Amino acid sequence: GESYLDGKLKALDIDTIVIVGLWTDECVLSTAYAGNSRGYDVVLVGDAVATATANQETALTIANSTVAKVLSTEEVLAYLANDFATGERGAVKGTDHPDGRRPG
Repeated sequence: GESYLDGKLKALDIDTIVIVGLWTDECVLSTAYAGNSRGYDVVLVGDAVATATANQETALTIANSTVAKVLSTEEVLAYLANDFATGERGAVKGTDHPDGRRPG
């Protein structure tokens, strides 16, 4: 079903989520799958996630090949500084989408 956060993001016409955090192989990966299944383009910041298990690289590989675009902090910040265009409320869109956004 629809979550509270999903409803709020959709009401604001947000189509991309950027994920950072802990437990890459559990919480981060499940959040990426949940976001993707709800229709969001998912960016996972590879150097801003971590886990206490040996599964870090495996989780990043799985995410990048299935539900998310894995980028570095530097790549995300460069995108925000150079390619991100803002318009009226609800019209915030990037001009060069490193998230692998689907056309249309």
